[in-house]
Order: sequence, then C-alpha cells, then structure tokens
Amino acid sequence: MRSFARFIAAVMKAAMAAMAAAPRMVWDGARWVARAVTAPPSGVAAAQAEAMAEIEAAAQEDVAAQAKPVAAPADVQTAWGRAAVAHLAPLPGQTPAATACLDDAARRYLDRLSPEQALKLASLEPRHVGAHLLGDRPLAALPRPLTMAEWRKEEAERLAAAAKPRPRPDAEPQRGRRDASHRPSPAFAAA
Repeated sequence: MRSFARFIAAVMKAAMAAMAAAPRMVWDGARWVARAVTAPPSGVAAAQAEAMAEIEAAAQEDVAAQAKPVAAPADVQTAWGRAAVAHLAPLPGQTPAATACLDDAARRYLDRLSPEQALKLASLEPRHVGAHLLGDRPLAALPRPLTMAEWRKEEAERLAAAAKPRPRPDAEPQRGRRDASHRPSPAFAAA
C-alpha cells in the first residue's frame, strides 16, 4: 500500500510540475498570448509540499486502519453475551445497535427460552453466554442453540407452511361438509 501511495504522490508531483512549466494563455492588451512560465510562483512550491505531506499522512492512516487487529474469540464471545442479555432484558432507551451482532438464529433461540431459562442464561457472565450461543461451549442446563443450517431449515419450513393456500372465509363451503350438515339425524329420518 505504501508503494502505491508513493507512486501516486510521484505522479501528482510530476503533473503539478508539468502544469507549472506549461505555456499559458495570457490576455495582453487586445489579444491572447501564449507565454511560457519557467518556474512556478513562490507560493506553489510550499503548497505542493503541504499537499504531499497530507497525501502521505492519509496513506499512513489507511495502512494503520488496515492493520487493525482482528477481534479475538474471547472478545466476540463477550460481545455476543452482552448482546444476548440486552435482547433478553432490553433497557428503556436502548438502541438497536446493542443487539446488532446477533444473527437471526440466535435471536430465535433467545425468544424460545422459557423465563426460567432466560433468567439462568442472563445471570451468567457475558463471555459464557456468548460461548454458549456460538456453540463453542454449550451449557448443560440449557437447550442447545440452533446452528445456521438448522435455522435455515426451520425458516424454509415456516415459509413453505405460510405459502400454502388457505380457504377464504367468504368462499363457498365444501360440498361434503354442507351436505353432511343439512342431513337430518337418523332418529328423525322418515321410515
């Protein structure tokens, strides 16, 4: 990345130098005249140096941002644990960002817990809750969390069940049901 930034900086320096040395059209009395300027004005060199310093600083910031350490598994487990507790017991004025790291499978798992199980889970340390939800260290006293594959399967089944056509309430009743409902019982049948 540094070599690319240096290359871009060198290209910009060359472009600025070429623009400064190029002939310019100047209004001279009654006509336009092309004049060659051999050296840039005195303020241009200082502006070029300042621009180059800004470009190099931005390139160093980019390198530093890309070198940001990846979150350790313990940090991820702790974040998931805190988000799970925030999902189970939301506080007034809590932002949705508090539970943003949880996926849909984890949210469904947390929503299906009984109040006793939710209380037991919320009473643990966040790193233990996160490890349980991520499947790294399941807790024996609680049901096993859904994996993404299990959640996708359940979601597909739920959507398939919801897609089945339902009879409309104002539609004509089925013939077999109507006929059966209007038949007299055997006790009142004419012999």
